[in-house]
Amino acid sequence: MLTLDQKVVLNCTDTGKDASGTIVRIVGDRVDVMLDGGGNLLISLFMQKAGLYVGSQSGLEFVMKTSG
Repeated sequence: MLTLDQKVVLNCTDTGKDASGTIVRIVGDRVDVMLDGGGNLLISLFMQKAGLYVGSQSGLEFVMKTSG
């Protein structure tokens, strides 16, 4: 289960790199993540199926996988 202030890892599917962030908002099937050290970059991710969230920012796609 996702919670506010939880540390998560996002994977950029375009670059293959991981980025760490913190969950700052959970609304329905949307989770907003503030990237760590990213100059206050906020990424909104939407649940595609259980345990898989996808979002985009600056033309790049980000994926977050969870255990649930």
